[in-house]
Amino acid sequence: MKLIAVGNPLYGDDGVGAAVLERARATDAFPGAELIDAGTDALSLIDRFADGELHVIVDAARMGLEPGRVVRFAPNEVSLGLAGDRLSLHGFGLAEAFALAERIGRLPRRLVVVGVEPQTLEIDRGLSDAVASAVPEVLEIIKAEVHSDEADHPGH
Repeated sequence: MKLIAVGNPLYGDDGVGAAVLERARATDAFPGAELIDAGTDALSLIDRFADGELHVIVDAARMGLEPGRVVRFAPNEVSLGLAGDRLSLHGFGLAEAFALAERIGRLPRRLVVVGVEPQTLEIDRGLSDAVASAVPEVLEIIKAEVHSDEADHPGH
């Protein structure tokens, strides 16, 4: 499994992915998983994709929900539901990266995105309480994805 954080920890809640990686690393929540901090470059994800593995991407996502709400998306939901108003807060959003990866045959079949509604995106502000308290829920969603993936793909 590849657990990939997208975002910039210097901008408040945009650092939620990095916080999830840090907690996963500290608790060894996903032994054997590759933990990747992709920063704000969604386009670089394409080089990191490897078919046959589960990929979980964590990012702050403006979805119009309460701050700290966590939502799991499939790649097509990112493109369809949020293409007009990008899911990612970064220049080249996830929807665009997924569309390009699909076009060139690099989009993994086993890919989910976990989005967390940010409260604040101000520079030099750490995570808001609402988003910080969502980190354990994000980890639980990822664990459920891993268990579901293992059931669907034994031996991976």
